[in-house]
This record gives sequence, structure tokens and C-alpha cells, in this order.
Amino acid sequence: LVDVDGQLVGVSGGGMVTTTPDRLSVDGGRWTPVVGWAGPWPSDERWWSVPRRQARMQIVTGSGTAHLLTRERGGWWLEGTYD
Repeated sequence: LVDVDGQLVGVSGGGMVTTTPDRLSVDGGRWTPVVGWAGPWPSDERWWSVPRRQARMQIVTGSGTAHLLTRERGGWWLEGTYD
């Protein structure tokens, strides 16, 4: 998930995106334009163990496909795809 300049979209400590999402590549595939997005939402999973900084975001691409992504350990991870 990158911005218009190809920079990775991040999530700030305050839970805001660091730049506007512009395009998405899933598993090294072709880049698809982002036409809508929601989030990010902080995640409180495993609150009882070592704290983890994690956030989720929903991305809608130009093909009409929606993806649920998780930001963790410096990258974005695909959790689900909805056509």
C-alpha cells in the first residue's frame, strides 16, 4: 500500500495514516488504484500479553475489490479479500 509517490503508507502513533493511499499490490501482483479506504483502526488483540502496535484498514480498489489489511511489524498484511 503506497501513496502517489510510491512511499509506503504508515500509521502514526495517534492512529492516523501517514500519507494518502494511492495504489495497492497484493502478494507482489500488479498495482491497482485505490478508489476508497476506511480506517485505520487500532487493534487490541492479545491485550493480556506483550503490547503490539497493530492497526487495520479497509481498501477498495478500482476493480471493486475490497481488502482488509493489517499494519504490523513495519508492513501491511492481507487478512481478507471481498469481491
